[in-house]
Amino acid sequence: MHAPIRILMVVDGRYPATGGAEMQARLLSRSFAAAGHEVSVLVPHLDRSLPIIDRVDGIPVLRLRYPKIRGLGAILLNLNFALWLLRHQGEYDAIHIHMMHNLAGAAGWINRWLKPTLIVKVSGAAEFQGGILDPKLMAKPVHQILLKGAQRLDAYQCISKRTVKIMLETGFAKERLHLLPNAVDLVRFAYKGTRDQSSLRAVFVGRHVPVKGLDILLASWVRVSLQSPDAHLTIAGDGPERERLITLARQLRIENSVSFPGLVQDVPALLSSNNLYVQASHQEGLPNAVLEAMANGLPTVATQISGHEDVITHGESGLLVPPNQVEELAEAISHLSANPNLRQEMGASARRFVEQYFSTEAVMQSLLAVYTQPSAPLSHPMTEAKVNANR
Repeated sequence: MHAPIRILMVVDGRYPATGGAEMQARLLSRSFAAAGHEVSVLVPHLDRSLPIIDRVDGIPVLRLRYPKIRGLGAILLNLNFALWLLRHQGEYDAIHIHMMHNLAGAAGWINRWLKPTLIVKVSGAAEFQGGILDPKLMAKPVHQILLKGAQRLDAYQCISKRTVKIMLETGFAKERLHLLPNAVDLVRFAYKGTRDQSSLRAVFVGRHVPVKGLDILLASWVRVSLQSPDAHLTIAGDGPERERLITLARQLRIENSVSFPGLVQDVPALLSSNNLYVQASHQEGLPNAVLEAMANGLPTVATQISGHEDVITHGESGLLVPPNQVEELAEAISHLSANPNLRQEMGASARRFVEQYFSTEAVMQSLLAVYTQPSAPLSHPMTEAKVNANR
């Protein structure tokens, strides 16, 4: 049992919200508080309809004010954040920033004057595409400033092996990098009862953006529905591609076997009403949606990319196929459509895997070790075990 400490969770976005970083910060905040630690949350005041001082799940939330001046808003927010940390640092033992973006860069520049351990979670996709670690943007002075600041933090929570690799290539110190995944709420996503395996019910949950490969998924579903006329695909979530994808489903004449319910509040219930999870992404960090589906006891058919490879063992907890391959994706889905017993066996294996490596308790204990000794070797089982057997 670890002695109670004071933790500040920092989210560089709206809070509460349904994004991966926001949901992870909320889960960890609840879990640390339940374990007896003193937890607070600091976020930018992006939604002016929300109060400055608030409580979410009984945990104090402060929304940091900053002037919204066009072209200067991000700079003023960074300055205000840095000044706030300097004034309030004595109130915390650890400051955990949930995404290496502007606030992480700003905090790094003042880290020499901060006493609390300063750690940032690096998910991968957001930072490497259009973010602080995007190589295409490195030549811009503002990105160079933020990157140099980010390199001055005490520790980095890297949620996938690919993230560790890119961080090392970018010049981050190896001893500060900790391969430590997101936690999964095993209680919330647990499936209770016997799952209906009479016909294929596949589901995807996430943003409707090009990187998710949803057009590839729809094209493959044409072949799946020909072989399994009773099969149904649910594509839940929202995003800029949603209307185009709905139109594409009509053009492909699969609108009767595909539904687009939009944002779903009760994701565990949605997962429980299906028997296969599908994800055709071109790139992922550590995919929260896949982990939540696995926690629900679902097998997964996904593209063979970093992130998916970190959590899905091909032939054991799901099937992996090359990205952008319509026919191979369709074949994998159809194979599991024709084998309900295999779906059930793979789903049980997926649940066991998440219980072993991604429980909230395991991640919390590893984070506490980093909070107190940021340069010490990490003992989370994911760092020692061969997590996947795909390579």
